[in-house]
Parts: sequence; structure tokens; C-alpha cells
Amino acid sequence: MNNNKINFFDDIERLRGFACLLVYIQHFALICPLKFIYNILPAYLLRGEGGMRIFFAISGFVVTLSLVKKLESISGEQFIDRLNSARSMLYSFYKNRFFRIFPVVFIMLLIMFTFMYLTENDTNFMWSLLRCPIDVFFGVHNYSVGAFAEVEKIHFGGTGSLWTLAVEGQFYLLWPIVLLLCKDNNIRTIVSLGMGCLFLLVVQPMASYLGGISYYSTYNNLAELFLGSFFAFIYKEDMGKNANRIVGLIASTIMALAIWYYPSSIDRNVFFCKMVLSIISVSLVVLCVFVRGSFNVPGLGRIFQYLGSRSFSFYVIHLFIANVTVWYVNSIHFPKESFSTYDFYKYEFIIGTVASLVLAEILYRFVEKPLRNFGRK
Repeated sequence: MNNNKINFFDDIERLRGFACLLVYIQHFALICPLKFIYNILPAYLLRGEGGMRIFFAISGFVVTLSLVKKLESISGEQFIDRLNSARSMLYSFYKNRFFRIFPVVFIMLLIMFTFMYLTENDTNFMWSLLRCPIDVFFGVHNYSVGAFAEVEKIHFGGTGSLWTLAVEGQFYLLWPIVLLLCKDNNIRTIVSLGMGCLFLLVVQPMASYLGGISYYSTYNNLAELFLGSFFAFIYKEDMGKNANRIVGLIASTIMALAIWYYPSSIDRNVFFCKMVLSIISVSLVVLCVFVRGSFNVPGLGRIFQYLGSRSFSFYVIHLFIANVTVWYVNSIHFPKESFSTYDFYKYEFIIGTVASLVLAEILYRFVEKPLRNFGRK
């Protein structure tokens, strides 16, 4: 057994925290100009698109790994026989996914609905916001974002980031069935790699090349999920190689900086742009899995790990909190006249960040963690 694999989830957690930070910086920069941060970070580090792709790669790996051992106990020569044999497994899997995702999302929607009801004079927002739980439950919120975001900005200002959960939800729904169609793990490994390469080398580049393809479309965001799944099967077969931790740390640091810098350095419509982001994100997950400590960045490891453990609650709530922060600091409740422009945006960012962390901690402790544990029973 490769000892470097022990506790690899600590590194995965840290990588989640890093991805969360990238997404947060990008979204907050879009909502409220981070003028003060330009003195800290250059403009090309204010885009965090790569963080979303890291999330997809992690999900593909972790979810498939949770299925691998269970699939080995499934018997039957025909698909229908394997499906009947897997009924208990499928029920457990879908129950786990439901309690992992929906309670936090619905609590956030309830908070958002209450806030907007109390602060918005125009109640037309209610209909679009009431549609959101339906979009989320049926896993089509990514298409709603693509179709209605421009005309329902007040709604998607707080729920827009949930589009990634729709992509993952569609993957969770169908991927176990696809794996059951395969007779054994060897075929499943080949299918995972084949699907990953298809979307990485053909679908994504062609979508970018042809143009006009929705950024939120599922097929534009599947390469990381399938490639993450492929490495879950590789991990299960104990095919990982021992590697030096320092080499792994250096490599992961370089790739983390690359995925942070890259989205701002090149036009996202260039046909190979998403391909590079996919490769880097999957490579970071592979390093975390096969080289223990490869993402334990000195001075930042504990911060990333804490944020990673709360990343789901933080991700779900942060966009709404950013919008509430903008509303607050531009209202009569905040003495903005007494601050310089620099200080105004600095406090805006600090208030939004602290509020996001506090609410994420509350959601994690009292909603996400207990219901996630319930879903595992």
C-alpha cells in the first residue's frame, strides 16, 4: 500500500479551500469593485474560473471513489440484474447526495426570500425566486442561469453560483447508472477515461471554437468530472506511485498559481482555454491524492483546510451575502461619507467576508454537518 495515500482527504480539503477562495474573489470583484485590492493583487488575479473546475474534478473523484467498493458487490450478467442488485446501493447514494446538497440550498433560499421580501418594493422577484427551488431540485438551474440571468438580475445576483450544483446533480443522477451498465471495473475505468478525453479534447474545444455556446451548459463542464472518476479507479487499483512531498508541494504550488493566473491571461473563447484549465485542475487533484502533503502550503494549509471543510456552505451563501453587503454599505445604515474611496471598498470587502464566514459556519454546524451525517445512515 502506498503510504502517501494516507489521509489524502486533508489535501483535498485544502484544495477545496483554495478553489473556494478563487471563486469568492471573482464573484466579489464582479459585484463590488475591489479598488483597494489592486494595491495587493494585480488585475489578472481577480478571476477565479479555475476554482469551479477544481470543484468539478474533486467531485468526480470523491463521488466515484465512494461507489467503487459498492460496485464490486453488485452481481449479474445482464444490466437489469445488476440494476436490481444495486437497488440498496442506489438508494443510499441518492439519499446521501440529497442530504448533502439540498438542505443548505433551501435554507439559503429561505433566508434570501425573507431578506428580499423585507427590502424590495417590487415583489415581481418572488416568482423568479420561487422557481429556483424547482430548478435546483430537478437539476436544471444551470440552464435557467443561462436563459434568464440578464432579465432577472435581482434573483440570480444571489443564486447564480448554484448553476454548478445543477451540473454535478445531473452527473450524480446518471453516472451510477452508466457504471452499472459496465460489467466490471476495468470497463468502467476505460469508459471514465474515454468520456473524459471526449469532453476534454473534442466537446470543450469545439464549443469554444464555434462560439455562442453557453458557459453554463452541462457538456461544457463534464471533462473534470469524468477524469476525476478515472483517477478514482486508478486509485482503487493501487496504481499510484510514491513521490517526494517537496516535489509534490512545488508542483502543486506552480499549478495553483497557473490556474489562478490563466483565466485572466487569455480570452476564454480561445478553443484550448478550457482544456488547459481542465488539465491543471485534474492534475491538482491527482497530486493531492497520490502525494500526501502536496497541498499543505506553509502558513496557508490550516486556513485552506478550514475553508475547505466549510466550502459547500460558504459557496452556497457567498454570492447572496456579497449582494447584501453592497446593499448595506450603500444604504443609510453605513456612514460611507466618512470614509475615503479606498477605505469604503476595504470595509465593504471585510464586512462581506466576515458575514460569509459567520453564516457559513452556522450553516455548516447546524444544517450541513448533521444532515450530511443523517444522509449517510
